[in-house]
Amino acid sequence: MKPEHRKYILENTNEKSIKKISQELNIKERKIRKFLEKERKKTRHTEPVKETISQAKKGTVFAAIALIVILGFAVYGNSLNGKFIWDDAHLVRNNVYIKNWSNIPKIFTSNIMAGAGKESSSYRPFQMFTYMIDYSLWKLNAKGYHFTNTLLHILVALSIYWLITILYRDHLLSLFTSILFVVHPIHTEAVAYISGRSDSLAAIFILLCFIFYIKGLHTERASFYILMILTYILSLLSRENSLILPALLLLYHYIFRKKFKLKRFLPILSAAFIYILLRLTILKELLSRVPSSTTFFQRLPGSFVAIVNYIRLIVFPFHLHMEYGNKLFSLINPKAIAGILIVLVLLICALRERKSKGLIFFSISWFSVALLPVSNLYPINAYMAEHWLYVPSIGFFLILAKGLSSLYRRKDSQIVTIVFIIGLTGFYSYLTIRQNEYWREPVTFYKRTLKYAPDSSGVYYNLGNRYSDIGRKEEAMTSYRKAIEINPNHVDAYNNLGNVYNDVGKKENAIASYRKAIEINPNHVDAYYNLGNRYYEIGKKEDAITSYKKAININPDHADPYYNLGNVYNGIGKKENAIASYKKAIEINP
Repeated sequence: MKPEHRKYILENTNEKSIKKISQELNIKERKIRKFLEKERKKTRHTEPVKETISQAKKGTVFAAIALIVILGFAVYGNSLNGKFIWDDAHLVRNNVYIKNWSNIPKIFTSNIMAGAGKESSSYRPFQMFTYMIDYSLWKLNAKGYHFTNTLLHILVALSIYWLITILYRDHLLSLFTSILFVVHPIHTEAVAYISGRSDSLAAIFILLCFIFYIKGLHTERASFYILMILTYILSLLSRENSLILPALLLLYHYIFRKKFKLKRFLPILSAAFIYILLRLTILKELLSRVPSSTTFFQRLPGSFVAIVNYIRLIVFPFHLHMEYGNKLFSLINPKAIAGILIVLVLLICALRERKSKGLIFFSISWFSVALLPVSNLYPINAYMAEHWLYVPSIGFFLILAKGLSSLYRRKDSQIVTIVFIIGLTGFYSYLTIRQNEYWREPVTFYKRTLKYAPDSSGVYYNLGNRYSDIGRKEEAMTSYRKAIEINPNHVDAYNNLGNVYNDVGKKENAIASYRKAIEINPNHVDAYYNLGNRYYEIGKKEDAITSYKKAININPDHADPYYNLGNVYNGIGKKENAIASYKKAIEINP
């Protein structure tokens, strides 16, 4: 206030009025302070942290990281002894693409099973690139692949710790969330199963992209911008559900009241658009589509049933298993009704928390949005799967960790909270270690899965494969026949049944099985290759040459038909043709 103004006021007001004005000003000042304090408390847990982990106590951070790493290896250590199971045969063991670095262009232009001569609707080249790295280190030693999976899972948990610390400036909250995530048995399908690697790869890059995006909002450093784009591209090349990331970022802007900057968001949106465009155009011819004769409204009740099952599996993680199947349910199914009620409750809770825009709202929203891509509203190969909870479950663990950290900070319940946390972590760890045994030995795995999915032709087929590998031929034939009984068009079961017939000396039965496989799928490479082998063995060399050539025409990257074609040419005196075939086989698979 200027001196002349002050003088005027003093000259024209009496002592009583001055005192009254002073009191009014003091009252207003106190109201303003209370308002500011209220706003500060309101936004304390919603404003992103400007400080980084490096500004926190280094000892605390190091201890937290060490604990997460130790727990990760402790609970998944026994998974290292697991063998190749289920799709591991197509993605790793029999996949020629991962066995030669010259095939890198092929893994970026093919579906994930093309190297094994199979069709798939999945385009995950970065996942296949990691198998290339593993093969260069371990060859076909499954232990090395399991070690990589465990390491990736730990890296996901560390990324969660980093992200939660950035969002809430609470290392205790971050630690509890990460510990619950790393030890919970619901993730065994993504970790103990080699082919489940796409979940952890996508999760790492989704979380890192989220982190770099947030950091990029507060700085003009180009490095964060580049890392953000790179990690999102890698997430898309690891698993299709990464497309949901733009929605999660918009959720962050809304909940944390951050100013939306189009120039920061546009690269993410552009990458998602380009990826979708490629899948619908160039990659359309390379990838088979998931067949579906069902409608949206037929699949919808199954989505609600899945919600009930998912929540039950997170809270009470018992009876975990593979192969839930692509079942259809009615809207009057008790679980479907329960699922609808749960969705409504979650929606009401989210709406109630919407104004405060706090942790509960963020967690529920994260769980719901991250689950959308695998809700089977768009047709996929099952109505639910345990590994589909890998990213959505972060929201659940965040809520649980918030409750535990709040209790821990109360002096009267600190000891009880510590005991409970140790007990819960130990309980989840025990269940995870026990569940890893389920994934360890193939015959045990398939037999146990059949208890939960007795009508799965896929499980019987894979059980037949394992019996065949270990020489139990009669049991293999029984399993293949059961697979065919459940699914008369199971072309691979016919093909492999033919192989077992051949092993027990029933050549004609084997030829009949191969022909049946070709009748079902005229482009079945393995059936033509195996048919060529049987023709060669019974002396029908011209028929053998025809079959091998057909297999090569269908899949020019399959080395075995070239090799056996060379044998036939050599046997009939066509040495030059034989040499050319052998050279081609070596070129494909050195």
